[in-house]
Amino acid sequence: MADFDTKAALMKSGKAEFLEHGFEGASLRAICTRAHVTTGAFYAHFRHKEDLFEALVKDDLSDYLGRYNAMLDRLAWKIQLPCDTETDMMDYLVERRDLFRLLFDCSNGTKYAQFKDEFITHFEKTFQVYLDAYAPGAVNSDVTKALVQMKFSQCMYLLYSEYDRERIRATMDRLQVFTQAGLGALLETRFDKRPA
Repeated sequence: MADFDTKAALMKSGKAEFLEHGFEGASLRAICTRAHVTTGAFYAHFRHKEDLFEALVKDDLSDYLGRYNAMLDRLAWKIQLPCDTETDMMDYLVERRDLFRLLFDCSNGTKYAQFKDEFITHFEKTFQVYLDAYAPGAVNSDVTKALVQMKFSQCMYLLYSEYDRERIRATMDRLQVFTQAGLGALLETRFDKRPA
């Protein structure tokens, strides 16, 4: 087996093992067995189990954060409508379901163990910026935190469902009608057109 194939096999088997057992419960021997390689082959590509976990999440996570921050800039500058952005981001998350399952549920024992809490805190800060950009005045941070918890629960429900992309998009479309009406009333603005 070529080096590239060995590494790809280890990545695939590592992801499956981490998703089934979490990082702490995952066995290096089981990862190698699933990949049909020796532990020596493992150490030719990764220093340790956490190195493999890092390889599985680092690039996609970096890409996601870049996209998220760019999206926030477009919203804050009122270049893109919130409904368009939310659909784009949900599509991106659905395509990477396993990445977020690894980070949210399987990362205890890694440097990503607090990822879910940090993710929500980051979401709260950036959502506050977004809300304040559209509201006539600053939005109460307690309201922002409550809205973030609702949005996060909604996102997790869809992300953890077995729905296909079309069903998730259809569900998102309906939820956005509800969300936009509520946010429009809260922020005293409309989201069916770009603000002036």
